[in-house]
Formats: sequence, C-alpha cells, structure tokens
Amino acid sequence: MNSNTSKEKKPNILIIVIDSLRNDQIFGENRTCVTPNIDEMISKGTYFSQTISSADGTILSLNGVLTGLFPFRTGTRAIKFNLQKNNFIQQLIDFGYDIFGFGPSLTSFVPFSKYFQNENSGYHAGPPAEPLSNELGDKILKLIDNLPENKPWLSFFHIEELHSLREGSTPVGLENFDDPKFGSTRYERIVSHIDFWIGKILDKINLNDTLVIFTSDHGERIPYGDIRDVEMEPTLKGLKNVGTKFLPNSSYKIGGKFLSKVRKPIGYVRQKNANKNLEPYQIRSRENYFTPSLFDELLRVPLIFYGYNTPKKIITQQVRNIDIFPTIFDLLNIKIKNKIDGQSLVPLFFDTKVDELPAYIQTIPLEKTKKFDKVGVRTNNYKFFVSSNDLKSEMHLFNLKNDPHENDNIASSSNELNRLKKILENFLQMQTDTNSIDSLEHEKISSELKKLGYM
Repeated sequence: MNSNTSKEKKPNILIIVIDSLRNDQIFGENRTCVTPNIDEMISKGTYFSQTISSADGTILSLNGVLTGLFPFRTGTRAIKFNLQKNNFIQQLIDFGYDIFGFGPSLTSFVPFSKYFQNENSGYHAGPPAEPLSNELGDKILKLIDNLPENKPWLSFFHIEELHSLREGSTPVGLENFDDPKFGSTRYERIVSHIDFWIGKILDKINLNDTLVIFTSDHGERIPYGDIRDVEMEPTLKGLKNVGTKFLPNSSYKIGGKFLSKVRKPIGYVRQKNANKNLEPYQIRSRENYFTPSLFDELLRVPLIFYGYNTPKKIITQQVRNIDIFPTIFDLLNIKIKNKIDGQSLVPLFFDTKVDELPAYIQTIPLEKTKKFDKVGVRTNNYKFFVSSNDLKSEMHLFNLKNDPHENDNIASSSNELNRLKKILENFLQMQTDTNSIDSLEHEKISSELKKLGYM
C-alpha cells in the first residue's frame, strides 16, 4: 500500500486504453504479434489474466470503468457517457489532480472529455480512426513532455488504431509492420505497431512516481483465416459487368437493385461451404464486426498495473473492469465517496484473498431493440446469457473451464443454469434506463455512430 502522507505529492496516473484489444493478443501462445513493451509491463507489473468488460462496446464499458458501476445502474441503453456527480475523475480533481487526455471527437465522449485540461484533446474518430502515426502519437508525446511537475496528474489516452479494421481501412504508418514477422493477421500487425508506440510513451514516464494502467474497453473478432463473411459476397462490380452484358439499358436501375439483392444469397452459399468444418468459435469470428456479442473474444480484456507500488505478479482470478478505479484509489489511499459495484484488487497484490464476484455483462444498445440484444453473468467457471427482451429465450450456458472457446451450449443439461439465472435476475431488479439526451443530441450521436457502422 502507499506509504505517502497526505502532505506528500500523490503519484501520477497514466491510463492507456486500446480500443478493441483482446486479452489473448498480449499474453499466451496463440498469437503472432510482437509486443516487447507490453511484455515488459506484464513481466514487471501486476497482470490480471481474466478481466471482464461489462459490455462489448466502448460507451457502456468505459462508463463502468469511470463510475465503478454496472450499466444497469447508469442506463442500459446509454449511447453517451453518463457520469454521476462524484465519478472517479471528479473525485481526483477534488483531491488535487490535473486531468489530461486524448479521445475521439464524438458527442458521446463529451461528458468525459470535458474534464481534459489540454486543448485539442479530441481526434478524428473515423472512418478511418486516426492512428498513432498520423500525428496522434506525437501529440501524446508532446503532452507528456509538458505535464506539470508540482501537481499530480491523470492522463487518459484512448487509442482507436484497431478500430480501423471495423471500418475496412488500414492505419497510416503501418507500412513498416505490414510483414508476417509482426503478425499473421492484419489485427496482430496493428497490435505490434501499437506496441511500438507504447514503448515511446513509456520511455517518457517516471515509473517511480507514476502508476500505469494498460487495458481495453472490449475485445474484437479476429476472422478465422483473416476472411470475414461479407468478403465472401460477390462484388457489385462483378455483378454489374454481368448485368450490363445481358440486360438492356432501360433496365439498369431495376437490374441494379436486383443484382444487389443477389449478393447475399450467393455469399451465404459461399459462407456455408467455407465454414462447413469449422468450430462455432471460428464461424462467429467471421461475423460482421458490429454484431453484438457476449462471447469472451468480445469481453475478455487485458489489465496491467505497472510502475508505482505494483509488484511482479500474474493473477488468474476473475476480475471486472469496474474494479480498476477502486484499485487505483486504494493504492493512492483515497477514500471513495460513492457506493459502487466494483471492488479494490489491491489485496491480491499481496496474496490476500478477495471475493471473486460475478460480472454482469450486456451487449451495446442498438437504435432499436433487436434479437441480438443480450444480458448475462460470468463467473470464473461459467457464463450464462439470454435475450434481454425475454429471459426465457435464447439461453446460453458455457463451462469456461472445459470449453474456453464457448463452442458447446449446455443450457439444457446443466445444474448451474438456475443459480446463474437467479444472479442475473437480482442484477436486473436494479435496472434503470435513465439517459439525459434530448432529441437533437440523440440525432447527432446516432448520425456519428452510423458513420462508424454501429447503427
């Protein structure tokens, strides 16, 4: 624990959030990316290998991080940050911290980014998302060079480089990493590129007086064979060539609509053949990037505490991303003002037992409720989720110890079902849909999210 007295300067806090970074891409044998800087943080810091995000999308996930609350308390259909009066950032300000950071220039981020004291803290969210090599990295390094020395600070960097894959683009500056030696997939090569910049950032940090937290908001699909389902559909160009050859000019408009509709059934047949001998885990990896999902590839994220007062340790117990700030506050000896769902993980740093609590999980809200909307709970051994519209519909239960890739749904044959369902029902009894968005703001946010492919 921190031995500083209240009169001494508190340590600085650096939080790096890599949007869409899966845990299994920074640790383990089944990866081909090259990450020497992240590897060093893991080997010299405290690494939580089983950290679960509250949601498969950015806003709900990070809102939970900044409040220590599950989405059912802050708005299950929230499409912008909903930070209560005494959120953790405000509490740090009250305690004397200066706040800096960079995040995407989106209306949904404004309730958070308004705390950043640096000018021009927003960057182009896409498509494509601004990569580190296109000025953002240099802006971060310049900011670090000008951080105050006489006051404690928190710097929060939200990096969207991997998000470019969702938008069908390749980050600027990836050229030097676009080689199999840096990863067998586009995803892994981008991770290697990000790690290069993580090294540049850490080189400027004094680890003796700075607590570094490295994490992600949610995971991502990595298409099996680096091929997505949509890529199996024939291109309109190819269909158009066929149409212009056999259809009269007067029918081009009608024919164009017809040919466009033909793409999906042809693609479906190709998908069926290509996926014939694959596991469910491999098949769903090829789904549309924006399909809501509560499988671990979208929820299990990295979490590393590095630098100030962190021992060398790997912790395999399940923790939640809502536990991040309670742990920071405990390390800094700052009392939390609000009642929260998260808990401090500091005892685990020193081999003291902490209850392994269930994680509430839910999909990001779409503009209208759809069949994809899911809610559930995850424990160290099991995951259970159902349709958010009908708790008796589309039940999924997985034994995570025996089936880590969640290929075998055992909802119809396991005694665990009723126990986990009861936990979920207890969570949902506290549900709220409070969300202070007027119609004009909602329209603006929806427009931005549609451009990014979310709606």
